[in-house]
Amino acid sequence: MTFRYNKALVIGGSRGVGRDLSLRLAGRGIATVAVARKQADLDSLRADTPAIETVALDAAGEGVAEKLLTDHAPDLLLLVGGHSPKMQSIAEMSWRDFSAAWETDTKIAFQFTRAALLGPMTEGSAIVSFASGAAIGGSPLSGGYAGAKRMQHLVSNYGQWEAERRGLGLTFTTVYPKQLIAGTGIAEQASSAYAAARSITAEQFMSQWEKPLTPQFIGDQVMELLAENAGSATYGITASGREIMS
Repeated sequence: MTFRYNKALVIGGSRGVGRDLSLRLAGRGIATVAVARKQADLDSLRADTPAIETVALDAAGEGVAEKLLTDHAPDLLLLVGGHSPKMQSIAEMSWRDFSAAWETDTKIAFQFTRAALLGPMTEGSAIVSFASGAAIGGSPLSGGYAGAKRMQHLVSNYGQWEAERRGLGLTFTTVYPKQLIAGTGIAEQASSAYAAARSITAEQFMSQWEKPLTPQFIGDQVMELLAENAGSATYGITASGREIMS
């Protein structure tokens, strides 16, 4: 594979899919900056690949998007990280619990999209945003998470529309993992909650998919998309591969 990118900024780059992509990008000689909230997770990442630069902060903070894009000048931005929703019935949630993903995932997408459009990202740069299969089918035990991830996709679409209107030469792509990603914290929480609601085990719940979807497989698919310069589109990924979504 060959890549046209010189510097990548990975939001949520210390765990799961974000970690896998950070390691892959750095391994390809692309200067890589991983951003996450927890310093311990970033230290673990650096221990594996010292060449990766790490930044510990909350990417949803006010002014953070502009600062990161200005300080690091990436031509590839990956929005991977986000909120791990509290798994409860809507009847048991507070509004704060219900809306938490809007204040993280959707807010991060909005702020980085806006910052990219207003100048720090140059012509030819790409923004890849990770939504969730919950945004397609709903998720009654994770409150507003499904709607927040759907809005994240729409924000990416709006960014592409505005980039074309302004002639900026930016590319916005949305990726939908359409299965729970095995081995991640969200998958463990969600499978346990939905299994309990159905009086089955978490293993039985996850077995609805013939093959597990892993961070490594998603990493394979995304790296191929980047190498192909696939352009503005929406992709669904299952353990069987990827597909263009309408």
